[in-house]
Amino acid sequence: MTTQASPPYRKVYPWVTPKIFADPASPDARAGEFFDHYADWFSRADEVVLTIASGNGDHILNYRGNRHHDDTFDWARYNCYGGPDSDPLAHNANWTSRVREGGERSFNPYMAGPMFIVSEAVLDYRVLASIYAAFRRAADERGIRLTLLEYLEPGPEFCASEWKTLRHPEAARGSADAGGTIARGLIDVCSSLDADPRHYASFPDGIPQGTATMDFIARQSAAFVRDLGLDGIQLGNQFGLLGLWDPRSAPEPTPERRAGVAAFFATMREHFGERKIYWQDSFWPADVEDRAWAMGEHSYSMLDGIICSTFAVLVERMNVRPNLRGKLDIARRAGGVEIAMAMDFVDPWYWYRIHLDDRRHFLFQHEVYSELGPECDGVMFFANDTFGHFIPRAPLNETLAVVARANGWAPIDNASEDR
Repeated sequence: MTTQASPPYRKVYPWVTPKIFADPASPDARAGEFFDHYADWFSRADEVVLTIASGNGDHILNYRGNRHHDDTFDWARYNCYGGPDSDPLAHNANWTSRVREGGERSFNPYMAGPMFIVSEAVLDYRVLASIYAAFRRAADERGIRLTLLEYLEPGPEFCASEWKTLRHPEAARGSADAGGTIARGLIDVCSSLDADPRHYASFPDGIPQGTATMDFIARQSAAFVRDLGLDGIQLGNQFGLLGLWDPRSAPEPTPERRAGVAAFFATMREHFGERKIYWQDSFWPADVEDRAWAMGEHSYSMLDGIICSTFAVLVERMNVRPNLRGKLDIARRAGGVEIAMAMDFVDPWYWYRIHLDDRRHFLFQHEVYSELGPECDGVMFFANDTFGHFIPRAPLNETLAVVARANGWAPIDNASEDR
């Protein structure tokens, strides 16, 4: 491997949730602590692409516009949110008997953890706008080039999801195992919407009968990004490809669905213009995304960047290298599409800690990055755990040392200690 005297153009792609704030209405000090905690990473990057994962995006889909910033919404304030019909007592009894009393260490329920509420704070759009502004101020004070995104995903994980499960269930046809609970309400971008008289930012007179779901999503998310002064959107959990995480869950890739998937990404690009669209992939290589989910190569070119998922709770390890290689090849052909390799430490919505609970996978990520990471545009990671705490310094520095060696950067012997 050829080393370089100075790093090429690199980015870091952290995600945070409002759990990091003891009081979301007073975000400035904690936003500054965020940049200081990750200073050893950010100082080696030319740009930080920060995703604020406030919830599952329901607050985007329900957004009524600038005159309604006092509207409140649920947000990702839970561990192992099970939906409105969940039974936390039963879930936690099962978790306790299997994990604590029985000593089970497995995918579910160990990794998901017990159901509980982390924060009772109430969010509205005014508070959310102040959080965005606090991150911008903190970055500017430290001379950090910041791109700021909000998170939108197809499912009802993490918090209540009124739009997907109550307002428009006709557009949300799929289900997935979310922390041991079957969550229903996965958006199908190839569906159409029933008439809805409610005022939306992008449809002030209501949604007409038969409106294409993809058109509503594109227009509504673009309106939210514009009004809240963001730089773009982060589409999570293979948004646009129905049937999460497993090719066997995908609907038949008919010519009609292939055309619909392509139309969704083209419609998003049409409405976002120069604003950014990032996309988290399916955990599978591009040829599988094409074969199973009808994701044609041209759709990747509609994106500004792709997060190549490596998260241990879902990934088939055999897919990690082929996924990265294939997406890097696509990015070269498409031109201008960034590829970020995800690094797994903690989870903002579930209690697991990969550097402790699956050490083998933690080291496997280092191995893959050493081979392919320098070809990527940067590293993505969840920057807070389910309690709102930042990643502990030891695993953070251990991973940064691997990244520095792979890129031929200066060693990090003087990296900050825990503070």
